[in-house]
Amino acid sequence: MTTDVTLSLTLPAALAASLRQEAAQRGWTPESLALDCLAQHLEVALRHRVVLERMEQVDAALLQLAQTVGEIEAAAEAVEPGALCRYRPDRDPAGTP
Repeated sequence: MTTDVTLSLTLPAALAASLRQEAAQRGWTPESLALDCLAQHLEVALRHRVVLERMEQVDAALLQLAQTVGEIEAAAEAVEPGALCRYRPDRDPAGTP
């Protein structure tokens, strides 16, 4: 169950006047316009944070992959790239030579 949160917002006079004017032109209340703006900003901030978290996860996975490849190369004298992955430059996409 969600509960409402009460916020108090203090705006500079010029911004408050602009908010009132824009809201009145569209038949809205200044409060509803401010609430919509705040909701949109919070949504963008949340998405930005999720993107940063995913970038960190990808960076960590790439680092782990690089370390694994380094360990494999260190353990073997000569490693063929095809032995580490399915990519075969000498085959077509269907997998036939």
